[in-house]
Amino acid sequence: MRLTAAIVATGFVLVGCANGTDESASSADEALNGEAAYEEHCAGCHETGMIGAPRKGERTDWEERSNLWQAVLMEHANTGYFEMPAKGGKTDLPDDVVNAAAEYMLEQTFPNRPED
Repeated sequence: MRLTAAIVATGFVLVGCANGTDESASSADEALNGEAAYEEHCAGCHETGMIGAPRKGERTDWEERSNLWQAVLMEHANTGYFEMPAKGGKTDLPDDVVNAAAEYMLEQTFPNRPED
């Protein structure tokens, strides 16, 4: 009986560890895939221009913004800016996921932009 209980308990521990690993791998994969991060977390506002959000691929939406593209955008994406809440209101998102999504949006809008 004790052996059975120990085996079942070990199984639960291993399942818990496996689930944690999958989530970490998923976050890492998402951080590396800016397009997926953008589509999941940012496109809702940045495809439509909701509340004045600059749209991906629409250069005119970005004309009044800083030329320090990457540095300024990463800061605003992570800390918030005017009506846009920090991390698009998803405060549990890791910075690297937010940064990957922002970088993807810039690459799509300004493929030949200078680096900061």
